[in-house]
Amino acid sequence: MWALVGVGGDEVLAQGPDLARGASFVVAGPPRSGRSSVLMSMARSLLAGGCHLVVVTPRPSPLRDLDGAAGVRAVFTGAGLAAEDLRAALKGTDPLVVVVDDAELLKECEAGDVLRQIVRTGADNDLALVLGGSIDEVCRGFSGWQVDAKNARRGALLSPQATTDGDLIGTRLTRSVLGQSAQAGRALVHLGDGELRTVQVPFG
Repeated sequence: MWALVGVGGDEVLAQGPDLARGASFVVAGPPRSGRSSVLMSMARSLLAGGCHLVVVTPRPSPLRDLDGAAGVRAVFTGAGLAAEDLRAALKGTDPLVVVVDDAELLKECEAGDVLRQIVRTGADNDLALVLGGSIDEVCRGFSGWQVDAKNARRGALLSPQATTDGDLIGTRLTRSVLGQSAQAGRALVHLGDGELRTVQVPFG
């Protein structure tokens, strides 16, 4: 359940979270920052490692191209994700990750309690959640499944514009990393160890 975000850090190595050791990871950025590319990189590496996926894309997303791929149990489209449908897709014994793009559109979805349960107990059941969304909207608020996911303090930021954006991934941002022009595929990654890494996301 290890997922590739990108290549970088001091030693220029592959960087990404082990989702077996923590059941959620947040990817946040503005439009055209490469957010969906991060999610696709993670999804492909998880499939290559033998993990199964459930993909949720309320808006058009490159992740929809995974529909029908080996190991992809379901691809849900639209903002009306039903709890019964998600539960059915989660059944099985293989390690599984739910990957959500444009997650801010699903804050109040019917399946919210199922997603929250993955965040809270997934690490004990080979389940995990990766969610991506707008840096201004995803995981904001005081309660809900997305706030629970943020509390894991792990994730990737693309083109952050405020020091408070670091709260999404559990780290502090310095002003030196803010306000820079968007570079598609360039991400700041925090894996929960207190170190902020700059990585380049692979394309293609």
